[in-house]
Amino acid sequence: MSPKTTLKQEAISIYQRLQSPDADEVKAAMGEYLQLVDRFYEENKYLMAPEQYGTAKKDFEYFMVLVELAEEYHKDSKVSG
Repeated sequence: MSPKTTLKQEAISIYQRLQSPDADEVKAAMGEYLQLVDRFYEENKYLMAPEQYGTAKKDFEYFMVLVELAEEYHKDSKVSG
């Protein structure tokens, strides 16, 4: 399992918690989500513009698209590299 797949699984788990009716659970999940986006940005900042990073912090679906794009980039890099 690649690190990006693990990150995607973490994001999905956090997203499910963001849907909770428990406000404390949602607040905790949001904090974890922001940390996950930060980690993703640190690992992939050479692929992202700062604006993409900012948008990803506010938009889960956009973040997941960036994760998918990074997975494809890394997969293609291994094939050609």
